[in-house]
Amino acid sequence: MNPSIALSNIRVLAVSLIGIQRSRPPLRLNALGSLILGACLLLPLTSSALHAKEISVQENQSKYQPYTPGMKLPDGVFPPMQGYTHADLIAAAQVRVEAYLKTHAVDPTLARESLIALATHMNEKFEREGVEYQVSSWYQKPYDDPQARARSVKAMSEEYGSAAVEAASESLAGSPLLHEGREFYKGYIGAAGEAVRDVIITLNNQGA
Repeated sequence: MNPSIALSNIRVLAVSLIGIQRSRPPLRLNALGSLILGACLLLPLTSSALHAKEISVQENQSKYQPYTPGMKLPDGVFPPMQGYTHADLIAAAQVRVEAYLKTHAVDPTLARESLIALATHMNEKFEREGVEYQVSSWYQKPYDDPQARARSVKAMSEEYGSAAVEAASESLAGSPLLHEGREFYKGYIGAAGEAVRDVIITLNNQGA
């Protein structure tokens, strides 16, 4: 099997496996000139997807900045929530993927390298989209219709589960794991996407 050909098919395979279709994130962040999007977090949702304008209030700032206590955020932007930070989502994906690798008796050194690559690619993608801020802010923003919050959470779980799938597929570039075949890497990237989706959707259980 040619790894480069296999890699080009990964995302298509993952969509069929986990039922996630990537459209666009609820809010497109442009790094932290991007984290700071202010009122655009409060734009209304549609039934099909979350939409917002891309706003960059700091033209010269292009590096994502994680939240620190006391950090001033614009109105409508909430700090990341415990359990739903980038680190939390990445850890969940790593646990799920590690279990998958163990069931397939993957060499421990190769498995460790794969998990490091997975975390790196997920972190880069999540930072570009400001996932931890978006999850927190879309969940905590005011809603006139209580069901709108649940729909927002579900949409985010699908969007960012799909982002994890993309990151997982990118992390496999050049990896010997691609030689394991179609079903193997389909399960690998599916595990990452499902893990992230499953974490975010638990927001709908809070207060239930």
